[in-house]
Amino acid sequence: MLPPSVESLAALAQGLPDFPGGASVAEPVVDPTLAVYLDYYHLDFAGRLPGVGHRIGTLQSGPYRLAVQAWEQPGARHNLLLLHGYFDHTGLYGHLVAHGLARGANVLIFDLPGHGLSSGAPASIDNFASYGAAVSDVLAGAGFPSLPWSVIAQSTGGAALVEFARRSDEAWPFRNTVLLAPLLRPAQWWRVCLAHTLVHRFLDSVPRRFAENSSDREFLDFVRRDPLQSQRIPVAWVGALRRWLAGLRREDLGVGSALLVQGDADQTVDWRYNLPQYGQLFPGLRIELLPGAGHHLANEAVALRERYLRVVDRYCGWR
Repeated sequence: MLPPSVESLAALAQGLPDFPGGASVAEPVVDPTLAVYLDYYHLDFAGRLPGVGHRIGTLQSGPYRLAVQAWEQPGARHNLLLLHGYFDHTGLYGHLVAHGLARGANVLIFDLPGHGLSSGAPASIDNFASYGAAVSDVLAGAGFPSLPWSVIAQSTGGAALVEFARRSDEAWPFRNTVLLAPLLRPAQWWRVCLAHTLVHRFLDSVPRRFAENSSDREFLDFVRRDPLQSQRIPVAWVGALRRWLAGLRREDLGVGSALLVQGDADQTVDWRYNLPQYGQLFPGLRIELLPGAGHHLANEAVALRERYLRVVDRYCGWR
């Protein structure tokens, strides 16, 4: 199947309504551009699963219009929030949406600022606090049923979750917190810092090299063809990450423990450094090391993905 054009996706993003309140509606999609988007990214759960409804629209978070999607089902026992990683978007998280629905959850996901169908400079951010604010604003505006919440956060989604915890005055809303290869310090961080110091006054961005971050060859090929992928790395994003790490106190966030799943073949984050740091943020952290898995756990090969999802199911008490 040919991917939707960049122009059609831009028109879809521009034309999204305010995120509709109330329960999701289980009925055919009538917007042809939206139908192509859902079909191409394998997100047409409302058309494939009996009773599952779908909502899509935007919520405001500071200067950003965030593209938010929800799938809800009758008799749901809990709610699941998914937080995606850097360069990602909702369209790449169909496996986790499907898993949540299969485990009796209503599923909520949104594109981070500068990603997917959300507004903002592509793959950029001035302050990681905006990621935390996005989590807060989406939870407040989603209008989900009053059911227990869980969260699964991949990579930069983990950093967004940490920022949400640091800056929220409300009680922690999640009964279960699951981190997939969460971002703290990237691999070869000293090289990244040196390069940023040398170029940040002269360049706005540098070319992106697509990483071999999964053993699923089809996924890697799909990402390279994905029209919603940024082809460059904004220097501003690296600067925001440096400032975030410099100001992040490695101490108990006060939100309880978490499950952290980490592949030992991950070459995107410095996971050997990051794991004990996350242990300080989430005391009692349970770590599940996954032999042979790369960074993009949400889209690892089927056998690896099923292996860690069984661990997630047991941790969350899902059946």
